[in-house]
Amino acid sequence: MHFGDRAIALAIGAICALAYLAAGAGLATDYDYYGRLADAILHGRWFLEEAPSWLNELLPCGDGRFCVAYPPLPAILALPFAAFVPTAVAQVVASRIAGGASAGVLYHALRGFGAPRAYALAGAAVSAFGTTLLFTSVDGRAWYAAHSGAMLFLTASFDVAARGGAPVLVGALCGLATLARLPVAAAFPALAYLAALRSRTGYPRALALVVAGGLPFAAIYVGYDLLRWGTPLDDGYARLTEGDVFFNHGLFSPVYLPRQLYAIFLEPPDLVGGTPFFLRPRFIGMSLFLTTPALLWIFAGLRLVRRDAAIATTAAAGLLALLPDLFHGTVGFQQFGYRFSIDAQPFLIALAIAGDGLRRGVWRRWPSILFLVAMVLSCAVNIYATIAITRFDYWQ
Repeated sequence: MHFGDRAIALAIGAICALAYLAAGAGLATDYDYYGRLADAILHGRWFLEEAPSWLNELLPCGDGRFCVAYPPLPAILALPFAAFVPTAVAQVVASRIAGGASAGVLYHALRGFGAPRAYALAGAAVSAFGTTLLFTSVDGRAWYAAHSGAMLFLTASFDVAARGGAPVLVGALCGLATLARLPVAAAFPALAYLAALRSRTGYPRALALVVAGGLPFAAIYVGYDLLRWGTPLDDGYARLTEGDVFFNHGLFSPVYLPRQLYAIFLEPPDLVGGTPFFLRPRFIGMSLFLTTPALLWIFAGLRLVRRDAAIATTAAAGLLALLPDLFHGTVGFQQFGYRFSIDAQPFLIALAIAGDGLRRGVWRRWPSILFLVAMVLSCAVNIYATIAITRFDYWQ
């Protein structure tokens, strides 16, 4: 029986979403900012009426009103569940479904990118079970749920662009992703170029259409800022950083770049006697390439940028999506791995599989043994960490 890529993508998305839900069974979160906002929306409010002490990033936004500082998409994704289950559960369920479903969309995107089926399956598997997306989505606290939602829609935008689809849709999906994680908006020029390249249309036209697709979502966010802060500027993040020792040079600064590079390349796990494998996940984070060894093949993929315009554009999209994070005051802790990498994960996975499989413009049929070993190791690291943190309180 022959199965098309769309059917396979749907199956992968459903299986991974169910796996994420199973991994988080019985677990909720204390940091249910989005779940509470979803409940407020169901009651006709865009603000909360109380601010529990442990939700210390709720900001006053009027008399007896408290606002969530972050973009609203994860709360919208939680709406179908908030009507029936507690807010802390609604938020994590939405996070797990979005994170798991993104694997199916990524498979479809990688096929459109040109990868053979075996490589697209490998990329989807690494993304779902071999990166910090697994722990981040399963845990589902507010900052993590934002990554899950953004990953789903940014991957969908990459899918449409890689297949030469409508640039307006590329922009709309990127705009949706931005309503979960603002940094991903920076990828839109590269996504527009990829759409132009694959559809053989002019870049200025494709760029204009991508911008047109994203503008309604930018308008939504500006309107949301006006409701919350009385200004079209995102005043919430500025208020959160006031007096914070990690933001002595503002929310973004080149001064922060060294700490981000250390987190990406060098941050080690804790070595603790009596712990399985002597490794204990650190709440500060862990090097991206220790967390996901399969991503080391990104560097092989970068060698192709001069010879393959699609690879170069994908690399540019990844860099642009990460650029705001690289100049951000903190490295994303409390976290496992380097969670900011999820902002560029669709592009990083594409580069990694291309690094193993693409030679002189031709894809190998099957991943190399070494890449498969790195995949297995990546999955082992992330599954172990997810179980250790969520079930055995290794951060406590």
